[in-house]
Amino acid sequence: MAKEVKEHSFFEKEDRCRRVFEYTIRKYGGVWHLCTPGEKQSLIFKDNDYAFAMTLVAICAYDCPDVQVITFEIMSNHVHFILCGSESAVMAFFALFKKRLQRYFASKGQRMDLTNFSCEKPISIESLESMRNQICYTNRNNFVVDPDHTPFSFPYGANSYYFTPKLQAQKDCTFGELTLREKRNLIHAREPNYPEDFVITDGYFSPMNYCRLDIGEAVFRDARHYFNKLGKDIESYKEIASMLGDTIYYTDDELFDVVRRVCKNKYDGQRPTLLGKNEKVEMARMLHYDYNADNEQIRRMLNLSLSYLNQLFPPR
Repeated sequence: MAKEVKEHSFFEKEDRCRRVFEYTIRKYGGVWHLCTPGEKQSLIFKDNDYAFAMTLVAICAYDCPDVQVITFEIMSNHVHFILCGSESAVMAFFALFKKRLQRYFASKGQRMDLTNFSCEKPISIESLESMRNQICYTNRNNFVVDPDHTPFSFPYGANSYYFTPKLQAQKDCTFGELTLREKRNLIHAREPNYPEDFVITDGYFSPMNYCRLDIGEAVFRDARHYFNKLGKDIESYKEIASMLGDTIYYTDDELFDVVRRVCKNKYDGQRPTLLGKNEKVEMARMLHYDYNADNEQIRRMLNLSLSYLNQLFPPR
């Protein structure tokens, strides 16, 4: 007798996720990761610029109805977007974002060089697992470079809204409740032709107005699945970073998991601090070149002197 499959079993949840992904591809024509390089671009966003960038994503989403925003994150000198639509549509979305951003800085009397704030070609997301990894990669982007944030606390993106119903329901006021001057100040334009019921929170249009969390959350089996992938699938994130030409950073805990795994597989489970000098140097090179670990992190992992590491990998 065949074993009865319980309702909401792993296989049922996985099948539901697969069907959501396939429907999304069919309906919108593709899913893309659009990222601008951060290494060559100087600082763009600071202070109130972040709040305008959040509102600007809403403006572009409203003005580009052929594009669906799954998630995004605004970093100090680059951005990440996971978008649904045709390739031409998502590139038009980004072109509008960049154009309006340039106009915003000009209105403040600032000459902002956005030459390197560009994306030649977005990365096509071809599978369910890739979509999951790309969403998590985007939503954890600030967390891995800023020790003061978790993937749920950084305020400038859709990351903190994933699987957090209380935040999703947050509302300070609506666009229609603002005066004409307040509307113009919010969008930095004279014609405030945006929906009166758009929710404003923390001084910008809330991602709940336009971000398709219904799709983004539905490609994960549940909240636990999403949370586990945020911190545990670091090899996948390394591959994504390489594909995007992005620089990825790892927390000490993530790097220590890598070191422990290598010690188990290559050095008979020996503790990393007890490895021989040659083995430590080999491990240090792997951490430096494959995982972008800085010398302080390597020192903490392997108990090598900082002066010796600075000779191996001279600080830039």
